[in-house]
Amino acid sequence: MRSVLVGLVLFISACASKPNVAEVILETIEGESISINPSENQLTVVYFLSPECPLCINYTLAMRQMEEEFASDSLRFVGVFSKKWYSAEEVLQFKLKYDLDFEMLFDIETQLAHVLDATVTPEVFVLDGEGKVLYSGKIDNWVNDLGKKKLEVSENYLENALLAYREGKAIQPKHTEAIGCLIE
Repeated sequence: MRSVLVGLVLFISACASKPNVAEVILETIEGESISINPSENQLTVVYFLSPECPLCINYTLAMRQMEEEFASDSLRFVGVFSKKWYSAEEVLQFKLKYDLDFEMLFDIETQLAHVLDATVTPEVFVLDGEGKVLYSGKIDNWVNDLGKKKLEVSENYLENALLAYREGKAIQPKHTEAIGCLIE
């Protein structure tokens, strides 16, 4: 009886395990299937976004500056949107309106959000070449609660994580609690 229980527990655990980031199939705004495949790059910065979320809109300048600042590094920036709620045209208009140069992808059935435990937009993840999360959470500390913004940013979490990685230092903090619009 004990071996049957152990086998059942192992079977349930195997079924419940999350796929690897590289195994999740995303879709480009052109309709092509793609995976993030972090092994192709030194680091991948994944922004979970919504074209309707006021915080995502407010953070477009910061996202554009991050990409420009770290353009010479081996980094890949991607914006990820829920396929359930947004069309390719809406995402393309968001990209053009806010002059974002990075790739925009659809998370079909929120699979990548599930794998990374993303819950809100904007939420950012820094992945190493093996898909391991090095940093997750807020871009900075401008917003610490919905509807409450600081006059000035005093902690640039994403920028600090990328600089620490570049300099071979430990990334601290590794996680902050993201605040924003729920991913549905």
